[in-house]
Amino acid sequence: MKANKLSKEVIKRFSISYNEAKAYGITDEDLKYISEIGPNKFRISIRVKGANDRQTKVVNNLLDAINKKYDMLKNINKHQEYISKQSQDIKSYLNLTVEDGLKLFFEYRKTLIDKKIVVTTYEKDVMISKSRFITECKFLKKKVINVTTEDAQEFVDDLFNAEPLRETKSGKMSENSLFNPYELMHKLFEYFKDVLKLIEKNPLDDVDRKPVYTPKDRNYLATVDIHYVLNEIDKKNIRFKTLINLYLETGLRMEEILALKFSDINRLRGTIKIVRAVVKSRLTGELIVKDLKTKSSEREISVSTYTLDLIDCYRSFKENSGMLVCEDDYIFTAWEENEMITPSRYTYEWRMFIRSLGYEDLPLRVLRHSAATFMLSGETNLKAVKKRFGWSKDSTVWGIYNQSNLEEDKKLLDKFEAEFRNTLGATYSELYCLCMNRLNNARKQINIMEKILNKSVDKSNMENDLKTCTEYLFELFPVFNKISKIDVDLDDEEIEAMFVGFKPIYKKIKIEPLNRMSNS
Repeated sequence: MKANKLSKEVIKRFSISYNEAKAYGITDEDLKYISEIGPNKFRISIRVKGANDRQTKVVNNLLDAINKKYDMLKNINKHQEYISKQSQDIKSYLNLTVEDGLKLFFEYRKTLIDKKIVVTTYEKDVMISKSRFITECKFLKKKVINVTTEDAQEFVDDLFNAEPLRETKSGKMSENSLFNPYELMHKLFEYFKDVLKLIEKNPLDDVDRKPVYTPKDRNYLATVDIHYVLNEIDKKNIRFKTLINLYLETGLRMEEILALKFSDINRLRGTIKIVRAVVKSRLTGELIVKDLKTKSSEREISVSTYTLDLIDCYRSFKENSGMLVCEDDYIFTAWEENEMITPSRYTYEWRMFIRSLGYEDLPLRVLRHSAATFMLSGETNLKAVKKRFGWSKDSTVWGIYNQSNLEEDKKLLDKFEAEFRNTLGATYSELYCLCMNRLNNARKQINIMEKILNKSVDKSNMENDLKTCTEYLFELFPVFNKISKIDVDLDDEEIEAMFVGFKPIYKKIKIEPLNRMSNS
């Protein structure tokens, strides 16, 4: 750590005392770019000049955060030196052609990836650069400084006039296919403008009718479909069953799920940490463990006991099969050995499974879309949803978000469990309030009673039906009877808070409809 003074004004931003910080040798310089965001949790945030980005990291323990900050600064300084070297002699680039500039562009992008400063679509762009739209571009041999808006317009016109190599319904190229080469060329000239400082304006900014990417219509599983999928997945092998349950419950990206290790699970908190991702290289076909997509993607989310138990069962299955399983091992691996397998294996399993249920081909990512759609329905803390799904942009969801923390995240899990892990779709506090005839939602009261009684309920038989439900629930949950003795002294918030503590005790009790029980 650098020799410098420690001022009392700076240390006020942290929970550590001035004397304790002095004893550790902490200085003002050490605390620069660091902020305390929670108990023993610190965020490092440093703007990266030239990358139009900010490098951010969350670290536990202040001393670790200080050391991590200096490591980050070291990498950033190397990046700045590279930019300086690229820009120090502009004259050397005056004769640079677009084709040679493309090679420099990929070299530059590669340095950013190696230093883990920014996450890019490097491999995708390399593949696009080999397409006919780029290799046959008319100004490819032209000097960068001589490329005009007219050249750019001709490039775009050629894209729209391109004939498809394969027969299509419309007989034309889809605009989505044209967007990729356009976007790559636009990024290339942004590099010439912002990094090499060769041009003052991107010639592709002023073209008419720019190709626009239109996302394909997304298919979602409705609530009834999710029920069906979860019921049918119960009959499948333990690995696939665990993966699909985890996918639907958490809404994680597939690359995040495959990168999960047993050490990422916190049983005490009932959470999983998402800190890495696994992707398959488009260029080499190898599986690569990489940093997450955005700084907001690194997060901790709640997971139900049901799913955590599934993970435990899957681990036991591995061990019983003769595998030596360690905490640092990845959860989802091959049957024969404890090694990751290609994501396409799970895609194939899902395709065969969803077809067997009578659905049209739905991509595996439909599970994330379905989970997000369900979590966003009704009254929901939108910032909690944004955090749970690792979205970095407000526009990904909508509206204005309220304050969010792990408690809000647990409410999202409660919502999922109430619908798909609890046949009544009601919380314990709501069941208690039903028994005491203090449930404010009359429609929900009737709905719960009908599920318990397995018959329709109307005003004429409401009193007797409520009595039957109450007797049944009091027998299932003895604590209901005990709390009823002080019911007059409790308000709704106190009742709701009280039943949070009873949830772990009673959550495995299955509430069967009375008629079904009597028939069996």
